[in-house]
Amino acid sequence: MKKGFLLVVFLVLLSSCELRKPNIENVERTKIEFLDPDRHYYPILRGSELTASYKFWNRGNAPLIIYEVQASCGCLDIDYPRGSIGKDDFGFITVDYDSAKNIGFVEFYITIVANTENDIFNTIKFDVNVVTSPHYTQDYEEIYLRRRKEKLGGEVDGDLTQQGYYIDFDKTIR
Repeated sequence: MKKGFLLVVFLVLLSSCELRKPNIENVERTKIEFLDPDRHYYPILRGSELTASYKFWNRGNAPLIIYEVQASCGCLDIDYPRGSIGKDDFGFITVDYDSAKNIGFVEFYITIVANTENDIFNTIKFDVNVVTSPHYTQDYEEIYLRRRKEKLGGEVDGDLTQQGYYIDFDKTIR
């Protein structure tokens, strides 16, 4: 029984070591090339969503490892490849933008931290003009709360405007 437990612990430790990415300081550098890294989108209506997909290639000899992708705004949801990209292979960074809280010209920067030659920080960007509907302009709180209710879909009981707490009107002593 004890040997079986030790074997399981050893296998877990061995597999977890292979899942970690190597330290960025110790890996061989490579080159990254983006297709249209600087984009200007046509105007969209406030409250609508925009998906931008950036295709990139590994143009160096070493595998490309993306360590982190950082957005300049919390309204962006980013998906990127977690594994390494081989020589002359390609991948996609997909950015989903929710325009519920913006009006007017907005510009977003996405920083990619990878094992690239000149600098480990690579930046792609896009901008868009968010316009309001001529018929009715919803308040950003209306749009946000409606979307939040849709995303939670019955997972939370009660009023969603109470941010994770409740008020005890009866002043019950516990």
